[in-house]
Amino acid sequence: MAASRSRNSSSSRITWAAVVAVLALVLVLVGVRISGISNDASPSTNATTGARQASSTLLKEVTGLNVGVANAVGVTSPATSVTSPVKIAGQPALISHGRPELFYVGAEYCPYCAAQRWPLAVALGRFGTFSRLGLTESAPSPEAYPLTPTFTFYQSTYSSKYVTFVSVETETRTHQPLMTMPKVEGALFSKYDVEKYLPVNGPGPGGSIPFLDFGNRFFQAGASFTPALLTGMSQSTIAKGLGNPTSPMTAAIVASANYLTADICALTGEQPTRVCQSSGIEDADKKSGLRW
Repeated sequence: MAASRSRNSSSSRITWAAVVAVLALVLVLVGVRISGISNDASPSTNATTGARQASSTLLKEVTGLNVGVANAVGVTSPATSVTSPVKIAGQPALISHGRPELFYVGAEYCPYCAAQRWPLAVALGRFGTFSRLGLTESAPSPEAYPLTPTFTFYQSTYSSKYVTFVSVETETRTHQPLMTMPKVEGALFSKYDVEKYLPVNGPGPGGSIPFLDFGNRFFQAGASFTPALLTGMSQSTIAKGLGNPTSPMTAAIVASANYLTADICALTGEQPTRVCQSSGIEDADKKSGLRW
């Protein structure tokens, strides 16, 4: 009997030791998984581009409508240029799914595109909903403004009852082909993205990105502010700062978004009114001179 109790006691100690070891392993694994999730992104990573999927919190900070901040900033940012769209006369409207289409061309390596995606996402968030935005950076040195924090529209989705958004990221951060230009939109890009329309902050002659076509009624090329404003920041820092209208970075992004919003309101017939008739957007509309 004594020998039997000793064997049972030993077996019990071994069993509990195994349970404790398994629990400890589980806790370690959970800790590793939690520590690997930043405030910027969920663990999902795009196999093609390396972009990390933005968290729902960051997405809300970027695209959530904040009329108070938009009105407080208005068009007052000294870092933002008034990129007045070039009007297109006598051409058929660009309509997709029964709605006016906003067409964007950029590339993941491009620092100017990296900067412009911020106000574009803020503006579009006032008309609809993004999902699956991937966080990334522009190309490293020797590219100008290396590693500018941004996101990519590649494989993202956007839904709106006011406007259709079509985006093309032409190349990856390593200059590999990424997305194919749609035929109709590609023809517009080739027609209008030419040297005479380039802004002074564009990358050089022969064509400029980012490029935006607003329903084939007007278009613009180049970034609204210098990517230098975002140097050394993370996507999380930028997103969280969008609630502070006194920040120079926020002012540049939100003022640019207000101009873009006014441009989109011209396509949507000033809808929704809570956006298009807010004071910050009306100020942008008056200063840009876009009345048609």
